Amino acid sequence: MTGPLLPALLTAGVLGVTHAMEPDHVAGISSLTSDYGDSRLSALAGACFSVGHVVLVVAWLAVAYVLLGRTSFPAVYGQVGTLGVGVLLGVFGAAMAVGGLRRVVRSDEHAHDGVTHSHPHVRLPLPGFDGADHGHDTVSYLKTGLVGALFTLSPPVSMIVFASTLLPGYGADVVALAVLTYGVTITATMSLLGAGAGALFGLAKGRNRTVHGFAQTVAGVAVTGLAATLLVDAAPALL
Repeated sequence: MTGPLLPALLTAGVLGVTHAMEPDHVAGISSLTSDYGDSRLSALAGACFSVGHVVLVVAWLAVAYVLLGRTSFPAVYGQVGTLGVGVLLGVFGAAMAVGGLRRVVRSDEHAHDGVTHSHPHVRLPLPGFDGADHGHDTVSYLKTGLVGALFTLSPPVSMIVFASTLLPGYGADVVALAVLTYGVTITATMSLLGAGAGALFGLAKGRNRTVHGFAQTVAGVAVTGLAATLLVDAAPALL
């Protein structure tokens, strides 16, 4: 068993890492962690995202091979999944950009002629403006896991094909270990992605509120742009 096991696990690990690092996953995790400004919280968010993601990957494997006995799906499955991810990323990117702009354009109170009122002020990246803290609880991380699951609307074709090639020759035990390795490497990689994003936004947040806002705005625009490309690619196939 040691002979076929090691290559199988190595291949599953590589598939997990490459799957986790797909652009839509990086964008999704970044958009979900941009407010944290903390690498540890962001790593936890990345892990929660990955858990939901892996659960649905396993569900796809079970449905594809165990229940349906197939390793391929019509192209429309992938297009629907891409469309769904594009919509999600568009929403997250827009929210990220708006949140960043709200940090840059702030409403401050001023007194004129004895009357106090507020109006927006455009802030330049200057020291002294700290971002507000945000609460983190079990429900928020469960929601992050749900989002991670929604990012697996498309069948994970590479892993389905790989598992199906292992099963006849090496049995269910090797396949189970390969899937476990796949899930562990996805979780580890997404946690690192979350930690990296959290560290970068944390640096911006540590400088001042407006630097953090600019970073969020730029990242949000980039995520929205990626979402637009996904939607453009997926829409024609569904029309």
